[in-house]
Amino acid sequence: MMRSLFSGVAGLKGHQTRMDVIGNNIANVNTTGFKSSRVTFADTLNQTTSGASAPGDNIGGTNPKQIGLGVGVASIDLLFTDGSVQSTGKNTDLCLSGNGLFVVKQGNETYYTRDGAFEFDAEGNYVLPGSGLKVQGWMADANGELNTSGDVTNIVVSAGKSMGPEPTSKATYSNNINAATLVIKSISGGKDSSTVTLSDGRTVNVRAGQYNVGDVYETKTESKTYNNAGATITVSQKVSPVQVTMKDGSTHQFDYTSTDTDWSYGYKLTNSGDKIKAESPQKVTLYGANNRSVDAIEGETYTVGGMSAKKIYGNSGDEVTVNSGEKVILTLADGSEHDVSNQPNTSYIVGTSTYTYPAGGSSTTSTVASISVQFPITSIDVASPEGDGAVLSVGGFALHNVASGEEVTASTDNEVIIKLANGDTVTKTTGSYKVGASYEGNMITTAGATVKPTTANQIKLTLENGTTIVDKGTTGLTYTIGDNYTYTEDSVDQTTGQPVTNVVTSAITGYQVLTTIKSLQERKDITQLDTTEITDITVTEVNNGAVEASSDNAVVLTMSDGTTQTMTVGKYLVGQSLPVTTIINVYDTLGTVHSVPVYFTKTKVGTGETTSDGNQWTIGVDGSDVAGTTNKIYEDDGSVTTITMNPATLQFSTEGKLLEGSGVIEFTLTDGANRTQTVTLDVSQLTQFTGGSTFNGMTDGNAAGTLKSVSVDSSGVITGTYTNGIKQKEAQVAIAQFNNASGLTKTGSSLYQVSNNSGEPNVKTAADLGCTITPSALEMSNVDIANEFSDMIITQRGFQSNSKIITVGDEMLETLINMKR
Repeated sequence: MMRSLFSGVAGLKGHQTRMDVIGNNIANVNTTGFKSSRVTFADTLNQTTSGASAPGDNIGGTNPKQIGLGVGVASIDLLFTDGSVQSTGKNTDLCLSGNGLFVVKQGNETYYTRDGAFEFDAEGNYVLPGSGLKVQGWMADANGELNTSGDVTNIVVSAGKSMGPEPTSKATYSNNINAATLVIKSISGGKDSSTVTLSDGRTVNVRAGQYNVGDVYETKTESKTYNNAGATITVSQKVSPVQVTMKDGSTHQFDYTSTDTDWSYGYKLTNSGDKIKAESPQKVTLYGANNRSVDAIEGETYTVGGMSAKKIYGNSGDEVTVNSGEKVILTLADGSEHDVSNQPNTSYIVGTSTYTYPAGGSSTTSTVASISVQFPITSIDVASPEGDGAVLSVGGFALHNVASGEEVTASTDNEVIIKLANGDTVTKTTGSYKVGASYEGNMITTAGATVKPTTANQIKLTLENGTTIVDKGTTGLTYTIGDNYTYTEDSVDQTTGQPVTNVVTSAITGYQVLTTIKSLQERKDITQLDTTEITDITVTEVNNGAVEASSDNAVVLTMSDGTTQTMTVGKYLVGQSLPVTTIINVYDTLGTVHSVPVYFTKTKVGTGETTSDGNQWTIGVDGSDVAGTTNKIYEDDGSVTTITMNPATLQFSTEGKLLEGSGVIEFTLTDGANRTQTVTLDVSQLTQFTGGSTFNGMTDGNAAGTLKSVSVDSSGVITGTYTNGIKQKEAQVAIAQFNNASGLTKTGSSLYQVSNNSGEPNVKTAADLGCTITPSALEMSNVDIANEFSDMIITQRGFQSNSKIITVGDEMLETLINMKR
């Protein structure tokens, strides 16, 4: 019976504690940053009257019999949920949202709070005004730079804090310069000082803008004779007509309109290492030993001593003898190719010769279908056709095509180039030749040499008895030098007078290949060139001196849109715009501001031939002369500031982008500041499109200033605004985060301290910890008044119920006592 009384008493005490917590929550419903608490209950130790038994074979199991001894307070939990944000309008108030607390300090004691009702004290300390605890964070250096990786310290921002002046070192220009800015088209009046330098070396006075580089100043016509070796001319409309005198005394005349294809002109390369690139309209012919020649391939480069282009022998009957140093490739009828370069003095005939090669463990024989030959180049002929663009040199040569049927005689002064039907080329200085006739090749006398005539390459045999025999390739015979040759010879018997046929045998001592002459060219050395040359005297340099205006000699400027302007001061150039004036504010070391004019002048209109050839502008400090380097500023205090700058050129692309350009201004000051100061102009952000000019220059540096106000952002950075308009970071509020914020120990005044179960604080910036700071606001209490009232009713009912336990238990004890009576 007594147990029930004890249970009732325990219940009363537990609900009394819960009511105390609820009362505290309700009492702090308007406490800034207050965090509510809650009470949780747990039953106390039970008394076991009998234990549990396991089931048996004949009886089931039984549960334990236990009687509880009441209730106890299991925990009083601190609820660290965010409270509502209440705007205050006070710039030093901070509302913290998220898992974190402000860090404050008093002496060596560190506390943590959600109460952000901060204020600056008389010494500029950022504090909780009710307790004087100092807010912790990181202070910025003199340049406003924050280092949040160091230890936290007291935040101190003194009222009336001063900022020293910072001299200007850079001016940055941005936005657009109008590409359609008008330029001066012509100038009348004023004092002119322009000259041009001509291609003949003369310098003459002209009007500004009258000529550009490359313009023709005047034209001269004169007859010229060239007879020095190496003298070269190029035929054109201005170098025409031309009379060519050749070594044999003959002459040939033509002009730039000639289209005669029978004549061409060129030169020969014979020195080892000489190079030439085959390019139209020049014709490049490569020559080698043993009458080898081939036309060069367009676009390829060839060197004397190097290898030629491939020459293909593909006509049936074409014969090729392999020479040392050549690269010879046989293409057989079966499509295979074989390199026979290592078989010198071996001959192959297209369509007749066969070649045997190993294949699959046996051998295969196939007929030669074509032959490719590359040979070492011994000389190169470079020739250009007659007419416009023909290049002629004294010491070079003239080539003349010999007409079909015309016989030509070769001499040392008139070389004859013979092109044979088999593609070979022979140059001769003796003999007479005709297109279509047979050409007798070199006499072959090597013992054992064999030859087989074809219809394309007939053979002329020479016998030991002096007889010559021609085989036209119809016999199918093969001949070997040293073998006997038998033939019949008709004669008359001296005794009987009757015709007889004699059989004659004589040894073969040599042979010559007979090849049809396909074409003939005469090549004659050029000894003299006579021509009429029209020479343009051009402008090589323009020295546009500015036209200077004065009050007694004004200038009238006609602009590119046709409008006119009259000027009585300044210097002006045709093709340039009037200066566009900008003003930049430059601070010196004392903080004095100087209004410096910087002038932008369009000095060249781009041709647009390439993307980099857009308009050109010049930056300077002399508004009266684009080439000027000096200007003076007369300050209000009577001092004089001298500014100097070498004019800087800005080059824009045809797309309006700045390609290059920058400038440096130097100041000479007389107001007590550092005497010399340099300002760099950064124009990298400028564009140049058609439209209004919106560009301006912004400078760094500042005057001296005094702290006027402070503000705090969402990451806790305290920024000061100074009377000079500069905003600079002053400090940043630190935030602490705990693994178990509910484990912190309350110390009163909305403060907490570390406990054994809270964990160590992780002190970072609000942004690093994922927290947010709302300036000019405070965090309200997170107490839910409706929830507290409902909990209070529940607590009351619990208390009443437990009191009833005691009442009923007492009545039962009284009944028990009365039984004795």
